Amino acid sequence: MKRVDSSSIGILLIDVQPFFLEGWMAGAFEPFMTRIEHLLGLATAYHLPTIATFEQPVDTKGWLPGRLEPWFPKDARKLTKQTFDCTGEPEIRAAIAGMGVRQFAVAGGETDVCVLQSVLGVLEMGYDVFLLEDALFSEEPNTAPALRRMEHAGAIPSTVKTLHYELRRSVGAPKVPELLDRAGTALPMRDPEDLPNERGLPLPGADVT
Repeated sequence: MKRVDSSSIGILLIDVQPFFLEGWMAGAFEPFMTRIEHLLGLATAYHLPTIATFEQPVDTKGWLPGRLEPWFPKDARKLTKQTFDCTGEPEIRAAIAGMGVRQFAVAGGETDVCVLQSVLGVLEMGYDVFLLEDALFSEEPNTAPALRRMEHAGAIPSTVKTLHYELRRSVGAPKVPELLDRAGTALPMRDPEDLPNERGLPLPGADVT
């Protein structure tokens, strides 16, 4: 089983757009958005190269929701696509190849359409994929077949909390809020144990120091 390599992992955020999020996504909205905020905070704290894709037409489907903009890393890229598999777009494929990483943590939507096809594409390009299963969404409530298919193809199941601690690695390492302060970014970063569960409530658990 592969481990996260903090020096060689990027973030691929797929189609987190108002059109897909508002009104019909299966599952709870707030836990998903909080996890995306946390993921983008990790990207800034650990200087992880980041690409966010947006499905055309963006005039209808929108860009990144406003509440996520303060969390979006300053040097991250926003790229549009028409293909469900983002690697089918020459510009995105070239951007992925030029990021200088060997691994990707993938989040976004829809789990059974654009995430599925994009993950298969990224795997075919030869990258390791850590699939952040608690930071995925879809209109379809039964995404288990898509998750199994991605895992059978080689995607490694993970979560935002797991990624957090694989990046940090030690209780002796600085906490993420400290790293964000050093980066000059004043964001209200939660401890992973405080991320809301599927009902939008905080999870019980002690702070890890």
